[in-house]
Amino acid sequence: MIAFRNVFVCLAAITLIFAGAGCPRPGGGGKDGKVTILFGSPMKSLQGALASAAFPKAVVATDDIYSLTVTVTEISLDSADDDDGEDEGDDDKEDSSGVVIFEGSQDLELISLDGLSEVFSTADIPAGTYTKIRIAIENPRLRLNDDPETEITNIKLTANGHLFVSETFEVPEDGNSLVELTFEDLHLVRNGNGRYVLTPQLRADIAVSSADVAATGTIASVDADNDSMVVTLAEGDVTVLYASAAIFLPADTDTATGTEVDLVVGASVDIIGTIDLDGVITATEIRLL
Repeated sequence: MIAFRNVFVCLAAITLIFAGAGCPRPGGGGKDGKVTILFGSPMKSLQGALASAAFPKAVVATDDIYSLTVTVTEISLDSADDDDGEDEGDDDKEDSSGVVIFEGSQDLELISLDGLSEVFSTADIPAGTYTKIRIAIENPRLRLNDDPETEITNIKLTANGHLFVSETFEVPEDGNSLVELTFEDLHLVRNGNGRYVLTPQLRADIAVSSADVAATGTIASVDADNDSMVVTLAEGDVTVLYASAAIFLPADTDTATGTEVDLVVGASVDIIGTIDLDGVITATEIRLL
């Protein structure tokens, strides 16, 4: 993952980009949509600022945080077809009826991204109406600026690490849509016995047109005639257009000396660019690792 230091935001976002694909939907006769998951960092929310003002001695200031990392273990969507009318009071409970779009163990550093989103994974899901996004996280780790070498693990996650946001949106057949989901307020508090409590809050924004992104993966194929390549991420592939990208070799620092011939199958790369609604990244910078 590309590291970006000296940032003042303590938030993270997920962007789900839905692009049409084609495979039968079980029991529905429809097609799938392709989901690309992005994590990023918007500006600090007013809610977070008010919380810090109300509890100045307990809330950990963003400027004091060197890194805050969690492990994402699952992301799922509740389908309107499976809606059983659950009460609002059950919203924070784990629900096994959703469509799982990520399942595994992948770290997410919530502090380091500055104005970018990190491409996380891709998945094909049934087209249709969805009413809720759920995220399961665990194993929070904190490092403070005054002692960045010490990792603090004495952190409790509220709601047992199960987060959700209620928002109705469509994943169309052979169409595109974009949903941006934000960890709007992390609210990291140190209590009286020295233990930390992390209480993330989520928000969803619909119909975002594109996003500035960072991606880390392995080159799966290169199409030199069209200045494009396919990069394999943690889960799934993404197409990258590199015609206008500065290509940095492992030994390069400020000046890029690489060329197209250095983009070979099997190479590990960090990418910065812009992703569109079709899930295609137009790269501005590529770093070979």
